[in-house]
Amino acid sequence: MKRLFTIILLISLAAFTVPSVSAQTPELVAVYVSPETQETGGGTTVLCIFDDGTYTQSAVQAGQSEIRVRGRWAKDSWPVGPGYVRIYPARESQAAGLTPVVAESGGSAVEDAYYDEGVDTKTEIIGFTEYRGDPAFRFLSAGDKIAVISPSALPGWAQTEETIEGLRSWGYEPVLGKHAVAEVRTLEQCIEDLKWALEDPEIKAIFCIRGGYGATEVMDALDPALIAGAGKPIIGYSDIAVYHGAWTRAGLPSIHASMSGAFEDFPEACAEAERRMMRGELPVYRCEADAYCREGTAEGILIGGNLASFTASLDTAYDSATLDQPYILFLEEVGENMQHIHRFLTMLRHEGILDGAAGIVFGEWTELPADGRGNYGESRGGLFESVSDMISRQFLDGLNIPVAFGFPAGHGDINYPLLLGAKAKLDVSADSFTLSWPDTAGAQSNAGGTHEGNAGRNASETEARMMTYTVRGSDAAKG
Repeated sequence: MKRLFTIILLISLAAFTVPSVSAQTPELVAVYVSPETQETGGGTTVLCIFDDGTYTQSAVQAGQSEIRVRGRWAKDSWPVGPGYVRIYPARESQAAGLTPVVAESGGSAVEDAYYDEGVDTKTEIIGFTEYRGDPAFRFLSAGDKIAVISPSALPGWAQTEETIEGLRSWGYEPVLGKHAVAEVRTLEQCIEDLKWALEDPEIKAIFCIRGGYGATEVMDALDPALIAGAGKPIIGYSDIAVYHGAWTRAGLPSIHASMSGAFEDFPEACAEAERRMMRGELPVYRCEADAYCREGTAEGILIGGNLASFTASLDTAYDSATLDQPYILFLEEVGENMQHIHRFLTMLRHEGILDGAAGIVFGEWTELPADGRGNYGESRGGLFESVSDMISRQFLDGLNIPVAFGFPAGHGDINYPLLLGAKAKLDVSADSFTLSWPDTAGAQSNAGGTHEGNAGRNASETEARMMTYTVRGSDAAKG
């Protein structure tokens, strides 16, 4: 009875966390609560999810609720942390499927507090080329088994089921990792799933359900020789950029592309490009250039990904910027203000990574604070008009290389796939730029070593789920 009263109280308090609106009040989709934590002074954190893509995080103590965080959540970045328990709606409900639904009119004040850059660049695919790199590296064919895991943060069941169904609709046989989705898991269990996906010879690729955080911890504990010996691609982005670096260091290409978001109201052009890239067909992109682009042509191994995750990989065994080959650097970011982006780029400059690039492609900058937080340009000759303006004024002087801004890849609704760890070509002119892979030689491996898969690997039994799919360690479908 006491627990029921507590739940009713928390849901009631949640009603007071609905953001102010300009037209239509967002609907409460789900409520999660955390255990008592020191951060809330022994109280409880309540996370309220709304159907317009916003959330609030409140501290509740002694019956008082105070909003501490307002934000937006992305398709692949659900803000529920470990230990949270969903109290509304019931756990069995699919209503917490976490698919963002933006109101047809109006919108919340929280949503209006953010803006995106580089998400609306006019882009077209003017052709496809076949992968002509290492013949020992194998892309996918119809009917192949794909490991479905989440080697960074934990996903929800809705994300997982969408990914499984989506991959099946693309003609593959998805195999769910034993620890891919759970209420709680250990680092060792996360590593176990990744090692299984690498070692099992029947698995031909690794498809990540979501990004989030935690990849550096996994890679710090993983033998790089497992990646080099597996010879199979990994697909994902965001925190998965850490794994892309490891794949590049192993001399293998990897696919920077949408994860569960590829099966949620995803632009068909992006989905088609991702499907074809997974089978070794590489797009030739032509994008409209803006005033910040710098003309020129460059060839080199395409490296990078999420700016924060890439920066966290510096000076590690999976740092792809240590290649003894020319490289083209790609970077994107979500949820960081201009000052934080500047700090990350400063770290890259100090490491010589910007100076060492043959060319640079900047992607999407999403969920930037619209109120100007972090824009310190008044001390640098005037407020920065945009992230592109800040980068151009602060980081490009003295770099005699081609630079493209606004390639539509990252955390926006449009996310075109990129083949990392393979030789790419960037050609920037006054009115457009192209990005292609005409000669797909891969990076030279820095890892070395080979590893044979374990065909006899068996896992313990897994729970039955609400849909039919293959779970590793079981010869029968669960249902």
